[in-house]
Amino acid sequence: MAVKVLVLGGGSGGLVAANKIKRLMREEAEVTLIDKSDYNYFMPGFPWVAFGMRELDDVRRPLQLLEKRGVNYVKAEIQSLDPDAKKVVTDKGEFDYDYLVVSLGAEPMPSPAPDAVAPWSPEGALALRERMKAFEGGRIVVGVSSPYYPCPPAPFEVAGMAEFALKVKGVRGKSSVDVFHLNPAPLAPMGPVISGMVLKILNEKGVRFHGEFELERAGDGKVVAKDGRELAYDLLILVPPFAPNKVVRESKLAGPQGFPTVDPMTFRHTNYPEVFVIGDVVNPSLMLPPAGVVAHFQAEYIAGVIVSDLKGAYIGEPFDAVAMCIMDFGDNALLPQCEFEKVLAGKGMPSCGVMATGRWVRITKMLFESFWFATLLG
Repeated sequence: MAVKVLVLGGGSGGLVAANKIKRLMREEAEVTLIDKSDYNYFMPGFPWVAFGMRELDDVRRPLQLLEKRGVNYVKAEIQSLDPDAKKVVTDKGEFDYDYLVVSLGAEPMPSPAPDAVAPWSPEGALALRERMKAFEGGRIVVGVSSPYYPCPPAPFEVAGMAEFALKVKGVRGKSSVDVFHLNPAPLAPMGPVISGMVLKILNEKGVRFHGEFELERAGDGKVVAKDGRELAYDLLILVPPFAPNKVVRESKLAGPQGFPTVDPMTFRHTNYPEVFVIGDVVNPSLMLPPAGVVAHFQAEYIAGVIVSDLKGAYIGEPFDAVAMCIMDFGDNALLPQCEFEKVLAGKGMPSCGVMATGRWVRITKMLFESFWFATLLG
């Protein structure tokens, strides 16, 4: 009888895990992926959609294509998890499993500013495009409302793209772009080299950075920090707060602040060894960035662990505790890299550096977009 592997979530982590487990196990495993969406989205492409460089269909592919690879795809809303009974309840019925991979991501909470937009979702990207289309000059403010949000570099990319879009529209001379963050410097946890390079690019573009800006309230044309600083805006691009997926944080998998408790070296749940949790739903609690590239590498690794459990002789790849993110500022780009081995071992901070910078780096991001879909849903 085939082993039942259930994968929850069709984002970066879930897609990679389902593909790899099925490829390695073939008929020995029945792999099923459940997601409420019809599509896998290349989320780094959302800002491209917002600023007109891509259409929505360019940055998504139907999850139904998994069927060609032998993976069962079920479009369903997950309602509850019962790890004691090894069961997942959805609006399309119940599913049992021998192994469970949870990659349900982070869930947006209500925005503190009703007039704000943010390209952290397909709808948000399209909404920002409409606002930019009608924008005839003025004050653009980009910021975050909490420390936990997917893709830590994205607010700075969006600020850079907005500045470039203003140039293209011919209204840069009568406009300003400001970006605020809780950190004292852009991407401060990555260290001074990357922070300094991002700040240099922003300064060259005339984008003003406001650090240690803890949002108190937003709306009616201004954002106000708890220390009293104010920024006026005509267009507010504000990342909403995020939380671990609701179904996960309300299940027996949840630990402190709703994050599942996993072994930081294997991503197995500490109470349920047949359950693996990866991606944005757990990474902040492990001091790993909530980024698609990290979920990707985690998925590669835990797929090998599951196959090793089942085959006994297979030894998968080690976890690459590395995060790389091509930051696209519209007319410039930066490729930083961080290693997190010391972080996971509880022995220090990440080791980070800049691999490349320049306009040509943007091409690499576009090539990866094509590679992503071709290898996983092609």
